[in-house]
Amino acid sequence: MTAEFFPVSTKFISYFKGALPFDVYLERFTGKFTKIYHKDAEADSNQIVRYESNDIKTLYISKNDKISYGNFLYKEIDQFTKGSDQLDKAKIVEIIATALELTYEKIVEDNNELDTSITWASYHIRSALYLMGDNAASTIEIFKALSSDLSLLKHSYLVSLFSLTLAKKLDFTNEKNLVVIGLGALLHDIGHSRLNAELLQKSNLTPREWEEIKDHPILGLKILERSRLIPDDVRSIILQHHEQRNGRGYPNRLGGNKIFPPAKIVAIAEEFCTMITMSSPGEPALSPSLVISRMKSDIGHYDREFLDAFEEMILGPIKPAKSK
Repeated sequence: MTAEFFPVSTKFISYFKGALPFDVYLERFTGKFTKIYHKDAEADSNQIVRYESNDIKTLYISKNDKISYGNFLYKEIDQFTKGSDQLDKAKIVEIIATALELTYEKIVEDNNELDTSITWASYHIRSALYLMGDNAASTIEIFKALSSDLSLLKHSYLVSLFSLTLAKKLDFTNEKNLVVIGLGALLHDIGHSRLNAELLQKSNLTPREWEEIKDHPILGLKILERSRLIPDDVRSIILQHHEQRNGRGYPNRLGGNKIFPPAKIVAIAEEFCTMITMSSPGEPALSPSLVISRMKSDIGHYDREFLDAFEEMILGPIKPAKSK
């Protein structure tokens, strides 16, 4: 594929009725693209079915149309968050997954459009609040729908879902504060994009490699430093989400009450989402109860009050120990 086009799934295109605000292309041969839908035309659902029956699952959009494409995605998200469009869950998840890819790519690669990307990221958080409702069950349902793709951006969205659910459990009810927490969670590991991808896949890191990994909160702030739309509280979450109550975290070895409370929330959600999806080939994933048990055994790492609330949120009310 040449640098002038980016892929979208046929399933994604088939979801939409009415005029598309961008041209759509088919790759006939390697590097050779044919326009199949002109801007302002409507996709032919029967034709999409024929493509898929011939094992064609990917179409393409010109990178010149990326801003139009992004605005189109977020208009769709805005419609269902306002309840004006009754979309099925599969379509919502597909829109979110597609929009996440675009948002992360633009944040990482295009500093000239950073404020636009941050605005789009804020839409993600508002869509998360809408999809979640008022209980953890909805969060877990979305988690299952997205967890088959465990790339950084999907992981970060899942962390934002669980961070928001925990924040609501802890009575962070102001929408402005919730958006800040969700945005901080969505962007918490954006600094990983500045690290060597092979380094992130290694299981046995040397001390020097581990020090490189520990730089990612600061690298995240550097990526976002040109944006005027990033609140200081979001920056604090990104910088502090690996600090520990016992003062053994990084990058600044903060402890106790010196750690920003929303960063403590994101730390719990991040570890849970990481561990719940960790499994070796052929082995079952860890159960939520086992993951939380391991987190609780890591004495001094997490805020215990927040972790207890998270446990109750995921597993139900904690039963008192029976007296002997």
